[in-house]
Amino acid sequence: MNTKNNYKLKITALSPLHIGTGEIYEPTNFVIDDGYLYEFDEVLFLQSLSALEKKSFEQKLSDYMQIISFYKSQKNRAKQIAYHKAEVSKKVQDVYNKIKNLDGTQSKNQLEIQKTYKNPNTHKAVIPGSSIKGMLDTVFQIYQQKIRENDIRQQLRLSDMVLLNGETKIEYCYRRHKNPDRKAKSPIPQIVEIVNKKAVFIGSMQTDFDFVDIKNRFINYFNANSRKNSYFGATNDSFVARVGKFSGKAFMVDRGDNVLNSKFKPVATHTLSENDEPFGWIKIELISDEEFNDSINKIESKNRQYFQDIENRQKEVNENIKKQKEKSLKEKKEQIQKEEAEKKALQEAELQRQEALSKMSPSEKIINSFDGDIAKIINAMRADEIENLEEIKEELAKSLKEKMQKDPKQWEKAKQKALKRREYIEEILQ
Repeated sequence: MNTKNNYKLKITALSPLHIGTGEIYEPTNFVIDDGYLYEFDEVLFLQSLSALEKKSFEQKLSDYMQIISFYKSQKNRAKQIAYHKAEVSKKVQDVYNKIKNLDGTQSKNQLEIQKTYKNPNTHKAVIPGSSIKGMLDTVFQIYQQKIRENDIRQQLRLSDMVLLNGETKIEYCYRRHKNPDRKAKSPIPQIVEIVNKKAVFIGSMQTDFDFVDIKNRFINYFNANSRKNSYFGATNDSFVARVGKFSGKAFMVDRGDNVLNSKFKPVATHTLSENDEPFGWIKIELISDEEFNDSINKIESKNRQYFQDIENRQKEVNENIKKQKEKSLKEKKEQIQKEEAEKKALQEAELQRQEALSKMSPSEKIINSFDGDIAKIINAMRADEIENLEEIKEELAKSLKEKMQKDPKQWEKAKQKALKRREYIEEILQ
């Protein structure tokens, strides 16, 4: 089917955006340092560790907080292999810094971060075409539930809106009561990844509808001009809309501010960013083919640079892993050589000991077996604990006496403090 209009669009974020995906940043695949979150590949991280570091890491696998603590201790390595980084608010940084090691006082759920929709290859934010189409379908009602023909669906085709300029940021969001004098019953904070204000996206739309007609229908449907502080505004080539999570029923599925919840009561709360800004406001405007093509070229150039940077860092990481493996193999080889040398030295020492023993007389062997401790030898003689003592008793006593007499001090000491030992030896020798 040939459509009448092919529009090139530029979308500018007027407030923080969050397109929910159900995916999260897990605390075990990122580190936060100096105001930035660094997301990395866990397998690549493990490969980059030395044998000793891997052993240390394996000892922590049974404790979730210990794993996170280990990643923090290796943050420079994690940052080196990171394939994506995003700014974090001070509140998020502070929570991350307070992670405990063992006492469990910090729940891991406090560190799970909801991701916004991104290109899985470049990790750049994207506004999916389905989000824009869903918003416009609320106005045009072109997607009836029981439709048989597909032609009506082709009246509105939108590409994904890809990021030209801007970054994502990790911060808290809070549920606030619409009446500033009251508190929300459930102000539970969430950590979310947002697209910053002023981010610019580029995309296209094919439709049978005229752009001015789309703009006017949209503004009239949501009573845009009558709302106070609504962020709405329009020019000939643009209008303001709202997309993504936390945008609220009042600007997504209903026609005005008096929106009722499932209990048919006025919606009393809304979700705001850390800076108390509403979510999801965008400006949709027409641009020329020339501006569109120039923007696409810039996006492709940035993507090429991103992939080149990743490739360069991957080469550096792989080289470090290779060096680490070579170092580990060298250390292992040196350890084996050391163990073999020690074993050989022990064997040689044993051979020398056996050779020395073979040259000793029976009494010398006994003295050697007691490490020359004369007192122990004499006690063993008197207790009849030496084998074949009667055959070598005289020789052994003579050897002990000679050994004591070689050291005058020892001999004198034996005479003064161990007279019975001397008498025992001399009695044997008589």
